Amino acid sequence: MSGDSERPPPSGADGRRMAITYAAFRELHASKWRVYAYVHTGDREAAARISEETFALLAARWPHVLRRRSADSYAWSLLKERVDRWLTDRGRGTALATAAFHGAGGGDRLPPAGDRLSPAGECARRFARLEQRIGLYAALARLPERQSDALVLTCLIGYGVRQVAELLGAEEASVRSHIGHAKRRLASVLEAQNSVRGNPCRTAMTPTVMPSKPS
Repeated sequence: MSGDSERPPPSGADGRRMAITYAAFRELHASKWRVYAYVHTGDREAAARISEETFALLAARWPHVLRRRSADSYAWSLLKERVDRWLTDRGRGTALATAAFHGAGGGDRLPPAGDRLSPAGECARRFARLEQRIGLYAALARLPERQSDALVLTCLIGYGVRQVAELLGAEEASVRSHIGHAKRRLASVLEAQNSVRGNPCRTAMTPTVMPSKPS
């Protein structure tokens, strides 16, 4: 890049302030951005690498980033670009449709001792929940990008509506509208699923947890 982004980083008190603001920004977003990249790539190591590359670029451009109209949305666009590039380079679409497996164990703990649910019944219940969750995430992957991002960032990753608005460079009312439209579309998918399959389970979107590295 040319212009402001090529200026040397400030020194002295200004440099320290820049370092503090960058560190705070990274602490707020780093873990969430890894999860976002993981949800779309399905690859833990790639997600960590994409996030680190994005923050390295932000660190190098930080004075320029802070002069942008919205530092949050500019930074978010860099992450999105890297996720999209990773998928394009490999000829893949988003792995969001398989995110049901990422968090499949989140709400499905074993029943307590003394519970009358048989092992076969417990297995059937888990498969029913997983089957419904797969349909939910597949439908989520087909949503318009803004609706999908708004719902993923709030329901799966844990941002508040105001934070999502800052990242997307949108008004809070617009984000709430995106979330509302997305939820209605997903609700219709689940309703159709239940009516066709007779599945009585209610599925919640559970936060996605990146798997730990095997020991």
